[in-house]
Amino acid sequence: MSTDRPVLRSTGRFTTELRKLGHYSYDHCSRCGQKLPERTPAYAGYDEAGQPLYVGDCCLAEMAELASHMYWWWDSYKRPTANTVLWRYMDFAKFVALLTDGGMYFSRVDLLGDRFEGVRGIASREPEWRQYSLTYLMAAILNPPHGSPAPDAKVALEQTEELYSQITAAGEREIKESFVCCWHENEVESEGLWRLYCPPPSAGVAIHTDFVSLDAALDPSFGAVFGHVRYIDFNNAFAGTYDRIFWKRKSLSHEAEVRGVVHRRGMEADPPPSGVIVPADLKVLIKKLVISPFAPPWFEAALQKAIKTFNLTLPVCRSELTAEPFF
Repeated sequence: MSTDRPVLRSTGRFTTELRKLGHYSYDHCSRCGQKLPERTPAYAGYDEAGQPLYVGDCCLAEMAELASHMYWWWDSYKRPTANTVLWRYMDFAKFVALLTDGGMYFSRVDLLGDRFEGVRGIASREPEWRQYSLTYLMAAILNPPHGSPAPDAKVALEQTEELYSQITAAGEREIKESFVCCWHENEVESEGLWRLYCPPPSAGVAIHTDFVSLDAALDPSFGAVFGHVRYIDFNNAFAGTYDRIFWKRKSLSHEAEVRGVVHRRGMEADPPPSGVIVPADLKVLIKKLVISPFAPPWFEAALQKAIKTFNLTLPVCRSELTAEPFF
């Protein structure tokens, strides 16, 4: 481990390449591969040649420009790897909308139909969480950094209550400023998801891709971040402070979801938009289109015609679930 620690000021300069490197290497050094210890920040920046770096103390000596310290454990959701296999099931109308928009639709979180999206926990446990939070915040206020005077008990209590109210309001506001696009991780097709999103006898398709293709296809200026959804029992746990958007009820674990999130904080629109369309290169995104096993015989020709109308050439195949058995 190098002991040569340069003194660097953060410039805040993040290129698309640096952001992507931070995604893929969030918990390990991108230069030597060493696991990064929690409670110790990583460093995002550039080497002498201007190449992006995401390193720990192990390779900090190679950093010529520091963009920012990265407290990677705050966002504790697991990132998908480059070769993570992904599926997105949709009916024909939504597929045509994808072609028309030329991008992926990210829906506002509070409009997804799940009351537990982005929540801290269940209402019956709110008093428990409130007491824990107030105790933690009070301790922080009564123990300021060295050299700063501590407020008296009455002022500290008022500040604690105000801070808790601000945190609660921010959580409620966040779900109206966050937009998500959901993908299913699986090496093979899911008959359950076909039935959920394209129930017979409706016609639909599934986009088959991998994460590196999805990541490369989306317009990077929207800053979409991706992570595996964590499924928990809210009777026994609270969602994470910084990554609640990636926590869902355990009863939904069959979704095996990889979620993309776009944040649009401080929006002036009232009400905020119901969704955000992130432009995407569909030829890069779609490795193949799979036709629903429940689609009628005429659907394949209609699908090919729709694709041709938008001057695209995309690989189309039939579902493996249509294979005939023998006894």
